[in-house]
Amino acid sequence: MKPKILRTYNSVWKVEKVLYGIQDIPLPIPITYRQIGFFGTGVLLMYVLNYFPPFSLIHLGLIEYVFLPGLFSWFFTKKLLDGKAPHRFLLSVLMYHFSPHLLNRYKEIADIKTYKYTGTVGYRTLHRIRGEDDDEH
Repeated sequence: MKPKILRTYNSVWKVEKVLYGIQDIPLPIPITYRQIGFFGTGVLLMYVLNYFPPFSLIHLGLIEYVFLPGLFSWFFTKKLLDGKAPHRFLLSVLMYHFSPHLLNRYKEIADIKTYKYTGTVGYRTLHRIRGEDDDEH
């Protein structure tokens, strides 16, 4: 087990509960309750998707109800997307796409004001001397 670098002490007190065995039968690997929840969600998802193609064409129970939910739980508990857990990353992507995109101090803008200048606007022009390279300016 490689050591974990702690930036703060908050994660020291958040110890994840681990299941080492069921009754007196030891499990081959320790499993957290979070992994069990994602595995159960994967099994439920596969049960629902079993009525739609292409998953309805697969008739291998071991792949449908063990391998794919195991892959699902491994991905959602071990991988990070943009430094976040995948389900939190997908939630933030959905929130971004459904947000109004017109915000001021993280609050939605109700009325959009456009401004027009009615007076004259002064500006300078750049005069180039012939023979100079354009890269110098």
